[in-house]
Amino acid sequence: MLGNSHVRFLGGLRYPVATLYKFSTLNNTNYISKIFNKDNNELQLRDIENFFLSPQEETSVLEFKAGEVEIIDLYKEIAAFLNTEGGLIIVGSPREKKEKIHKNEITFCEGSLTYSKFKNKDWIYQKIASNITPSPTNLKIVEFITENGGVFLIDVPQSSIPPHQNSADGRYYIRMEREAKPAPHGLVQALFNKRRLPKLDANISIKKENIQSDNISIEIENLSNIPADMVSWTIEVYNVLEIVSNDDFKLKKGSDTTNFVFHTSAPNQILVQRISFSNDFQVIHKESEYLIFVGFWSKDLDFDYRYWTLNPEEMKISCEGKMELEGTKFIDELYRVNNVAQ
Repeated sequence: MLGNSHVRFLGGLRYPVATLYKFSTLNNTNYISKIFNKDNNELQLRDIENFFLSPQEETSVLEFKAGEVEIIDLYKEIAAFLNTEGGLIIVGSPREKKEKIHKNEITFCEGSLTYSKFKNKDWIYQKIASNITPSPTNLKIVEFITENGGVFLIDVPQSSIPPHQNSADGRYYIRMEREAKPAPHGLVQALFNKRRLPKLDANISIKKENIQSDNISIEIENLSNIPADMVSWTIEVYNVLEIVSNDDFKLKKGSDTTNFVFHTSAPNQILVQRISFSNDFQVIHKESEYLIFVGFWSKDLDFDYRYWTLNPEEMKISCEGKMELEGTKFIDELYRVNNVAQ
């Protein structure tokens, strides 16, 4: 039934697989996509070779390791990325070069790849899980195995349960500028305190109903093992003709926009992991892009939001964003979608 606000247990099959398009949340990760402009499964070895045809410097989210690197030397880099904003490690990069420009010396990588003797990505996963505490989740490794050795891209998300410790030396690390540095005690304590707060997020699923309507499901989840109390959320839908729902969506007309708005809360329920609050509704659209905004907060958490621009003709998300991430700002994307609609 459409338009039902309810609690949903995660993990079960919700719709026929052939007709369901599930869009995962941003995890302030997928640095492979951000750096190479390709999905993980589209990336090829020549893309990495082409990347290093010109000088490349390390950044706060990009680390290069030549093929000779030992696995033990990766742990602190991964822990630092987990404890900061995430990042990408390329194992098998060209060896570092240094060049003096005026009074400054720059370090960069350029030229041929240097292949690693690491066995495979499964072996790397096992080593990381055994040597970083707590073990990281959502880590992605893309491998290219050749007769010369391997090249590995380790995509590290920002952790929702920091701090992570390098078990090899017992230290906690953070990423500062272009290096992994030992974290001071005060920061480690702050990261531990962060663990004690819930972490809310939102997901969207879309199932095409017909040429002019889609069935939408919005889920509010708690990604932390800390319960979230007094969760509230709002859903706004822009550039559509109508919302069909048992929930009380109200038409709201502004000077520049017209949208449908739904507000709700769960004051007497606590949101824990593996349970979600969900809203299902049907969108009658204009056969053009429309935007869905979801804001959420709780007793212990400030307001946060996600938005998605949906392209019904191609059945894909053409743009998405979150309050804390860089990228297209919501107000700019809303302005674009409204202009497309005119």
